[in-house]
Amino acid sequence: MKYAEILHLAIKESGWSYSQIAERCKVHKRNVSPSYLSKISRGFMPPPSDEVNRALASALSPVTSLTYEKLALAKYKEIIPEDVLEALASGQ
Repeated sequence: MKYAEILHLAIKESGWSYSQIAERCKVHKRNVSPSYLSKISRGFMPPPSDEVNRALASALSPVTSLTYEKLALAKYKEIIPEDVLEALASGQ
């Protein structure tokens, strides 16, 4: 599953608005705008930094099945070149 899909499903599962999630991210010392959340959850922007992913997971995990690991794995599967992923899978 792609990063945007995972985040979108977690947002939907939470029942919260982008604004509510952005406010909860501030508790984790990350300023994330509602507009930015919308763009990354719809795949219009690439996955964010690990720090933002940690804040999103911390904000959403109490009410969803989202974890930082799910976001990080999806992010890196998208940004790591296919040949590098294959080499990792083969144990090189």
